[in-house]
Amino acid sequence: MTSQRSVSSFGLAGIILCGLVQPVWAGLADPLEIESYSAAIQVAQMAQIVDVQINVTPNGLDLRMETEANNLQPTQTQDGKRLIIDIPNAQLRSGTVQRNNPVPGIAVLEITQLNDRVRVIAAGTTAAPTAAWAAASPGLQLSLIPAAETAESLEPPIESPPVPPPLSNAIRLIVTGDRETYRVAESSVGTRTDTDILDVPQAIQVIPEQVLEDQDSQSLGDSIRNSAGISTGRVSSDSSATQLVIRGFSSDNILRNGLRDATQRFSSGLGNVDRVEILRGPASVLYGFGDLGGTVNIVTKQPLDQPTYSLEYTLGQFNTHNASLDFSAPFGVDNPLGYRLNASYSSANSFRDFEENEGWFVSPAVRLIATDDTTLTADLEYFKLASNGSAPELPAIGTVIDNPNGTVARSANLGAPSLVEGEVTVTRLGYQFEHRFSPDWRVRNELLVSVVEFSENTFVLPIELETDQRTLRRGLGTNPTSISSYTLNTNGIGTFNTGSLEHQLLAGVELSYERLRDEIEVVLIDSIDIFDYRLSEISPLVALQEDNNTTTNAIAFYLQDQITISDNLILVLGGRFDSVRQNYEDFRDSDFSFDRTQSAFSPRAGLVFKPEDNLSLYASYSQSFKPLALRSTSRNLTTNERIVGDPYDPERGRQFEVGFKADLWDDRLSTTLALYHLTRTNVDVTSGSDTLVRDQVGEQRSQGVELTVSGELSLGWNIIGSYAYTDAVITNDDRFEVGNRLANVPRHAASLWTTYEIQEGALEGLGFGIGLFYQGEREGDLDNSFILPSYLRTDASLFYRRDRLRVALNFKNLFNTSYYEGARSDVRVIPGAPFSLTGTVSWEF
Repeated sequence: MTSQRSVSSFGLAGIILCGLVQPVWAGLADPLEIESYSAAIQVAQMAQIVDVQINVTPNGLDLRMETEANNLQPTQTQDGKRLIIDIPNAQLRSGTVQRNNPVPGIAVLEITQLNDRVRVIAAGTTAAPTAAWAAASPGLQLSLIPAAETAESLEPPIESPPVPPPLSNAIRLIVTGDRETYRVAESSVGTRTDTDILDVPQAIQVIPEQVLEDQDSQSLGDSIRNSAGISTGRVSSDSSATQLVIRGFSSDNILRNGLRDATQRFSSGLGNVDRVEILRGPASVLYGFGDLGGTVNIVTKQPLDQPTYSLEYTLGQFNTHNASLDFSAPFGVDNPLGYRLNASYSSANSFRDFEENEGWFVSPAVRLIATDDTTLTADLEYFKLASNGSAPELPAIGTVIDNPNGTVARSANLGAPSLVEGEVTVTRLGYQFEHRFSPDWRVRNELLVSVVEFSENTFVLPIELETDQRTLRRGLGTNPTSISSYTLNTNGIGTFNTGSLEHQLLAGVELSYERLRDEIEVVLIDSIDIFDYRLSEISPLVALQEDNNTTTNAIAFYLQDQITISDNLILVLGGRFDSVRQNYEDFRDSDFSFDRTQSAFSPRAGLVFKPEDNLSLYASYSQSFKPLALRSTSRNLTTNERIVGDPYDPERGRQFEVGFKADLWDDRLSTTLALYHLTRTNVDVTSGSDTLVRDQVGEQRSQGVELTVSGELSLGWNIIGSYAYTDAVITNDDRFEVGNRLANVPRHAASLWTTYEIQEGALEGLGFGIGLFYQGEREGDLDNSFILPSYLRTDASLFYRRDRLRVALNFKNLFNTSYYEGARSDVRVIPGAPFSLTGTVSWEF
């Protein structure tokens, strides 16, 4: 549903992948051993459970399952602390329901589909709960009571108020107090375990698929505008390439399903994305070497537990066309393979003159094993992006700085459209394997292989605006780059007690390999008048070249313990040891080459205090480590030759964070308030417009306050919003002035997006959305030589959902505000897009 635009092999990983996947494709028989049930279950069609309600009672929980059948016959078994209730010959018409700590004495409640039965699992904190059930009209009501009570004390099931019958062919899941809204209660990005966000001593924000759909987000950069304190910085938000600025610092930390992926920053999209998770601050303790500011985890769509088929078509301004499909079938008796297939085709022009883009995308995910204790899923992404006439950034003088000659139009293409073209192919494949040895112990093994190939990558590079303030010197570059990334991760997760302390232990090992093959040739081409630009082809004058290869091999060991000291106190301790070998080969100048190994230990300690179940106060300390495969360089101003310096030291960082989290209004709304102090040293920067000169500055510091809120204000009224105050400055440097603010970092930023959908009456399904996105003034470079002005952008939407049909209109930059997203230098300022309108029609069948 999203348009797409714009790096020694792992023998062990390959053997594991082939060994796991090949037998299935070779045509093995059904891998599941189908359980047999008593002869009492003899019906021609499964009972369809269309509604589920979960209600807290004085004695425990009541579960009401609405179905047209009244002959449901549950059976129950006990496995340690788990009570397992199977409802044979029934089908849950929506996805798995899971509640953590719904009432004291019950740690987890899960309702899920298993082949030809629905399974309810209630895990007790000290022992298995007990249950009683009775027929409801229509359907079934289960009453669960924690082990601390007695079965005799269980009151007879209370009839719930009548539930209105569902619409014809409707699929609904109603969970009292926890409906599917903008609120997401759990995330694995902060701990590598499925943990309530309240229990993680670090700020986390989740942008679910519903937000992406309601806003018609077209790129990863487009989606993060919902998170104040994060911006796209040096890259346009509509690009498939991404380099985020988080908490004041540039970050390339982008994960795919929790695994490192060095290719995501070069090319990523939203075609198969289920949600975007943002972990603010260092994540080296879990994911290894990386940037200090934060980590983004892209969670992709997985096979569903019910058949789902949908088609979507989008038509929009700038000749935008996007056709997509999303098909899913469950793993079961009739389907030896559960699958999810996302595919799309897109084409579009741009608000920038002469730009054209076209993309093809396909992403199948296959559930190979799905038993009670073992799951195995393999998935693939492939997309191809082609572009022509891409425009370079604009000079600051004439955009954000007054120019006596006039103002440069944001649509201006100051490149060479007839010469510029790009073509990139992206392939990502992997698997996720998990086996549960017991209710308390499980092991997980995951592999991700990603390859990006820029077979064609020709672009125009702005170099300098001459003193007449209208003549722009330019270069024409070619950069046929290839990037590959391999990550193999294995960990074990277990829960146990030591005295009165409850532990959730995570221990793992991770192997990774990255290779970047980078060839670049830049030739000087004719200058252009930025107010009267010509589009004729031009001849090269002078050539500059780079040709290098960088490989990074790493092995890491990590350990984390989430310790529940009491009902309201949780201690999180963790550490990771990384050993990283980098080999840099410069094929044009061997003086730049080096081969070295660096290692580091990255700790994290955090404490969570919960005065109430829905409130938490936390404090944490963490560190980061990032080896840099670079040498410092300078330029001889007389000869114009580069001078080769020493290899870079690793970049180091540390963070102190305190905060408050709350689930409000019967858990309908979640909010986080965080205060942080970040420091990093040995930072890599380039020297203004001379991208071939680079060095490490001494120290930079960022501190600030962040507030996020998401959820449902009332039935049908959703909201996601945030505010950030960021004070990011240079604190020690012999090159830039101490006290200078960091580039592309506003002091104040805020975002608010809200939708309301009418719930009943003749207009039921009609909805409206409005969004406000504010960025304050930002410095354009580390010299603080120019300022990007503040802006307020307004988006809106109008949509209608009815049965299987969804129709939507999305208005972006509703008032056609002129703004600038970021800057790379004083001749590379990124304009924001003007007003645009798109219309979308989707149909489920």
